[in-house]
Amino acid sequence: MISNKNIKKNPKLFNLPEDGKSSKSILKKGLLITFEGGEGSGKSTQSKRLAKKLVDSGINSIALHEPGNTPLGEQIRRWVKNNKSKNAIAETYLFCAARAELCKSVIEPALKNGITVIVDRFIHSTLAYQGYGKGVSLEIINELNKITTNNLNPDLTILLDMNPSLSGERINKNINIEFALSSEKKKKIKRNTYEGNSFENMSLDFHNKVRSGYLKMAKKNRRSWSIVSADQPEHRVADSIWKRVRRMIENYKVN
Repeated sequence: MISNKNIKKNPKLFNLPEDGKSSKSILKKGLLITFEGGEGSGKSTQSKRLAKKLVDSGINSIALHEPGNTPLGEQIRRWVKNNKSKNAIAETYLFCAARAELCKSVIEPALKNGITVIVDRFIHSTLAYQGYGKGVSLEIINELNKITTNNLNPDLTILLDMNPSLSGERINKNINIEFALSSEKKKKIKRNTYEGNSFENMSLDFHNKVRSGYLKMAKKNRRSWSIVSADQPEHRVADSIWKRVRRMIENYKVN
């Protein structure tokens, strides 16, 4: 369990509420739940929403994102997201380096302390984007994932599935809303630094390959994956996710 003192020192990592609802966990162990999906599918929103739902239910939980949540991870996130890499292998190693640091510094300690960890992107993102999308050997990526995570696998992976053409429309809508709230002087800067735009601007063919890769992985591992249609209203997506997570946590509740 993480004290309020530690929460205040690092609220970015341990973003538990201050009302004390998460003072004890009702589960036998910390669980690792990952969110996967294409650009604009709502992973960030739904992962944070699930973490809050778990905390409100008495389950210690933190919401993280990849790459990030460590000094190394944040530097890699800024570079990869805003610079189009011409070398898919180098890009793969960068993501794996960030993942190794996140697992060692944050995820493993949290799980050992009985905290359920929610991660926006994890090992399957590299397989989908750099593997299925950019052609890096899946065998190589799988080996790198084993090394960087010390053979850590998610207890549940939630795939927010959406047709890439629809997700593109959602992304553009969100960008336009953000720009409308910005001053004219900041619009150009905000567009150039918009998080994730180097991947969002990839071709539709690339995003279709990513989606196909995700669906192949999910269908091979139905017991540990949950496919949720992301083109539904936000609250319905959240309800579908919670139904699946609730069934899983019933198996880990303390008697």
